[in-house]
Amino acid sequence: MRRFRFWAVMLILSFFFCQGSKDDAQKKNEPDFQVQYNRIISLSPNITEILFALGLGDKVVGVTRFCKYPPEAKEKMQVGGYLDPNYEAILSLKPDVVVLLPENEQVKNSLSELNIKYLVVNNKNVSDILKSIDFLGKEFSVNKKAENITSNIRVKMNRIQAKTNDSNRPKVMIVVERTMGTGVIEDIYIAGKNTFYDELINMAGGRNAFENEMIAYPILSAEGIIHLNPDFIIELVPQLEHTKISISLLLKDWQSLPQLNAIKNHHIYLISQDYAVIPGPRFILFLEDLVRMIHPEIDWYN
Repeated sequence: MRRFRFWAVMLILSFFFCQGSKDDAQKKNEPDFQVQYNRIISLSPNITEILFALGLGDKVVGVTRFCKYPPEAKEKMQVGGYLDPNYEAILSLKPDVVVLLPENEQVKNSLSELNIKYLVVNNKNVSDILKSIDFLGKEFSVNKKAENITSNIRVKMNRIQAKTNDSNRPKVMIVVERTMGTGVIEDIYIAGKNTFYDELINMAGGRNAFENEMIAYPILSAEGIIHLNPDFIIELVPQLEHTKISISLLLKDWQSLPQLNAIKNHHIYLISQDYAVIPGPRFILFLEDLVRMIHPEIDWYN
């Protein structure tokens, strides 16, 4: 059951840990020439967010059941999930193009067999996200809009990094899944090195409490967490509103590990906003959240 919950969370995280090669990203299954796209299907929440951010929402005709933002996306026809798309629904929408992530070869093969054009973009790290915005902006002839979006994000990233360059780097642990509301901390999944979250921790002026580079999302016991002794604990709870567990109850679980620096100094935070688990244009909001939590001493208004 825990394995099922973990992979469900990974699905919510929109496959940002995908292992598709960079050569596979941003490819098309047709020759490279300008095409007028009027009917677009998105097979990932982050892609849907990019398309709407580019002002292409009126051309999006289908999305997955996980695509909830912006609110207008929920009004679009659902075509299943990323791993289990409904090809009958996709065909019924008569798309000009389907946009997807690189890791599911079967979906790409099936789309090719159905003679449906697709575009592939990656979202494994910040660079991938920005490249995807620029690529789709160019492909859908909204280059200027894409440039404005990526430029604004880069300005904010550069400002954050300039502010945190000379700061101390506390140990940060990001929790992506655990059993909640039990009164204790047992096995939990955290973000390891060389992940999207590790990159954001570094940008925010922290350092990952888990330094082993061999495991992207390790599972730790209470003893393992005590060994890491993070200075800050950031817990992602994107489905909090759909549970009957209160924030106070979640925080109470952590009191079972009073020896942790994060607990002693009241540096434990819960983030329920969905942008924290979707590697799209709004990742910058999560980065801003992180840096304010980790470095509250910095004057962000000067």
